[in-house]
Amino acid sequence: MINQIHSLLSAFTTWTGLSMNYSMHGFVRFIRENGLSLSQISTLFQLYHCGTSAVSQISSNLDISNAAVSQLLERLVQQGLITRSENPLDRREKQLVLTNKGYELLRDSAKACSAWQEKLISTLTPEEQNKVSEALEILIDKTKQLPNA
Repeated sequence: MINQIHSLLSAFTTWTGLSMNYSMHGFVRFIRENGLSLSQISTLFQLYHCGTSAVSQISSNLDISNAAVSQLLERLVQQGLITRSENPLDRREKQLVLTNKGYELLRDSAKACSAWQEKLISTLTPEEQNKVSEALEILIDKTKQLPNA
């Protein structure tokens, strides 16, 4: 039983590493091809998850100065990925929001991360696809049952 658990854990760890490697390779290539820095793509994801954000929130999240964030944001505004407007409750503060183009870019980044998966699946026989699908359904269900998952 212990050998079976060790073997499964080893295979799962290897799969996780390979999956992360292929996904990150696709993601990094995508952001480079689109002329973005990691700070810029992090900002876009923050806006995606928060809806709107202030410059100070972006600065705090990236742990860089407001001046540095302002330069980073200006480039995203010029690319049409975000809009910057006054906060109606505090005119000194600017609100940042993703544009449709920004949403599309993030959607495309997710596709770039998972493109390798389609290639992999196409190499599997129908029987293998069914086995993998069943195993993944089990893992998904069990993961959802974990605390803090």
